[in-house]
Amino acid sequence: MSTNKKGISRRSFIKNTSMGLAASAGAGMLSAPQIAAAQESTNGLSWETAPEPIPDSEIVETIDADVVVVGAGLAGTTAACRAAENGGSVVVIEKGAMWSGRGGGIGVFTSKMMREQGIELDKESIAREWVEMCGNRAKEPLIWKFLDESGNAMDWWIEKAEAIGITGIIWGGYYKGPTYTENPAYHMFFGGPASQAGRDPGAELANLMYDESLKLGVTYHFRAPGEQLIKDGDRVVGVIASTEEGYKRFNASKGVIMATGDIGGNADMCAAYAPLALKVNHSDYTPIGQNTGDGHRMGLWAGGVFQDTPFPTMIHPQAFSWLQYAYLFVNQRGQRYMNEDSWVQAKSLQLMMQPDVPWGFSIFDANWPEEVAQTVEIGGGMFWDSFRPYGVEWTPDGDRATMQSYIEGGEIGFTADTLEELAEKIGVPVDTFVATVERYNELVENGKDTDFGKRAELLYPISEAPFYALKFGPALLTVVGGLDIDTNMRVLNAEGNPVPGLYAVGNCSGSLYGEDYPIQIPGNSHGRALTWGYLAGKNIMDEA
Repeated sequence: MSTNKKGISRRSFIKNTSMGLAASAGAGMLSAPQIAAAQESTNGLSWETAPEPIPDSEIVETIDADVVVVGAGLAGTTAACRAAENGGSVVVIEKGAMWSGRGGGIGVFTSKMMREQGIELDKESIAREWVEMCGNRAKEPLIWKFLDESGNAMDWWIEKAEAIGITGIIWGGYYKGPTYTENPAYHMFFGGPASQAGRDPGAELANLMYDESLKLGVTYHFRAPGEQLIKDGDRVVGVIASTEEGYKRFNASKGVIMATGDIGGNADMCAAYAPLALKVNHSDYTPIGQNTGDGHRMGLWAGGVFQDTPFPTMIHPQAFSWLQYAYLFVNQRGQRYMNEDSWVQAKSLQLMMQPDVPWGFSIFDANWPEEVAQTVEIGGGMFWDSFRPYGVEWTPDGDRATMQSYIEGGEIGFTADTLEELAEKIGVPVDTFVATVERYNELVENGKDTDFGKRAELLYPISEAPFYALKFGPALLTVVGGLDIDTNMRVLNAEGNPVPGLYAVGNCSGSLYGEDYPIQIPGNSHGRALTWGYLAGKNIMDEA
């Protein structure tokens, strides 16, 4: 079975990714009445009631294996590869036409690449901050399991990647502020089949896992969504999938690993468990038509339970412009509303609390190339800093080209010779906007932001034409909550005991995050997919 086939500029990354995001924006922001209707439709939560079992008379084929993995994303392909390495006969069923992978990269606590560059992180501090940013609603044993094991999973992957010429970088644009501090732990990979096919850097991981698992004898059944888990008493012993030929039964003597992604493509489930996901400008999840909570529901029907709700969401300010920096942010009424020196989740959620549709504008002047260069080493982070390798100096060239493309497009980037003209172009009240900029410049001159407390070293006047505005807004990447699991990746029931034979990995699994999605380790959701798949593939083969 065949697959579809040392740095990266911010411009090319944004160009390639934005094309994918535009294509994948399957669900725009819902209005308040639409959200209310979705929430009303979930009264009684119809999916909580298990459907009638599919009768044996409708099964057209039965396939036996030690392990059945449901879903062929990064977590699923990793679990399949790892289980096969440990001697299992493995079958993967997948809803889509091919394996899937996305995103820029992956975050782990340590790796061979990090150690070679002298990067050592403080595990205890990261764990405490993770707990805090999750509102103490994440399971601490799972956080420690990730911090302890993610480096092993990454080194295992890197060894396979190096053998086929894949190279990587550690991203140098992590946020370096005194709070919400991130760490240089985001890995981006190039040179493999996914890159050669023009896919996102993050796709290299799933692509390699798919290819390696094929070598180990794993078989894949595409366009075969899982419909129901099969139980023998309390134990999960297989899954039934629907195919073009009819229902097929996949028996699993060791167990089933659910790797079906999140609920972000299911408005009703989001209304019930993650209502914030419905208030964004658009959804950037891929593949389109998938990620609809299939594994969540099947796990529930088999006796599993969800982590506490509401589920945490990953919402980044990457709708529209991918550049914001930490200048003056204004809402659609021309008002400042936050300390702009913050992290990506806060930039999104603060916008979502503003009146009107949730997008805003970053306002700055002609001196931005020199000023941004002075801020990236004390701030930076996603949508402020470039996608540059660790240890490489920031330059304005890529951002200048990206900004020019936004301005030429006429819908995301704007420039003007006066503040009044800029206000008219972005559609905000002129008098309010001008007064907001004047107030901001007054704070800059005083050297102290008494309105929102931004660090003095990040205060720059907006006074020299041309003036700029970049439109930005929150986009949903994924809903990172799911089935409650233990540190062996086993799905738990209402009594906190494992459902025998049932595992969950990636965004189908829950309890690693709570109120919010922390990024002390940027890209840790992909890191979880790799690490949980790596662990589940071994654990399921070791289970008695």
